[in-house]
Amino acid sequence: MESLAERLKRECIILQQKKVPFKIFDIYSYNPYVLMAAITNRGRKYGKKPYTLRMDLEGYPLSPPDVCITKMLYTKGGTPLDTAQHGMHCLGTKYGGTLICHYGSSWVPDVTLFKVFLKCRLWLEAYEEHLETGMKLDYYLPADYGQEHLN
Repeated sequence: MESLAERLKRECIILQQKKVPFKIFDIYSYNPYVLMAAITNRGRKYGKKPYTLRMDLEGYPLSPPDVCITKMLYTKGGTPLDTAQHGMHCLGTKYGGTLICHYGSSWVPDVTLFKVFLKCRLWLEAYEEHLETGMKLDYYLPADYGQEHLN
């Protein structure tokens, strides 16, 4: 079985090829993590700053990384997304930001960080739609979001 450092070298190549801005921290510590910048289609259109995703890699790839947006997000009504909410696909808070759902029990070790990034981008697109309409994220996300993995 390859080490986390070896796996992350392969992952970095994929992220670079896909032009995802990222930086890996504390690779040899007990809690390595990666920061990634994610901009939504609406953000790109209106010149908004990208969201910063923090993926904690403790246990990766045998278990899915915790992913949080590095700042607290709020619902359209102004309520912080700081508790687990099924309809909003969030799991609470971590590091002062919103911890989001991306993979459920369907996690398998061959899922790459890029695939996790794609799921998080989908979550962010749904979140920005929520800010416009007030509809919960599960209105926009597929019924099996968090239950399957992208092939």
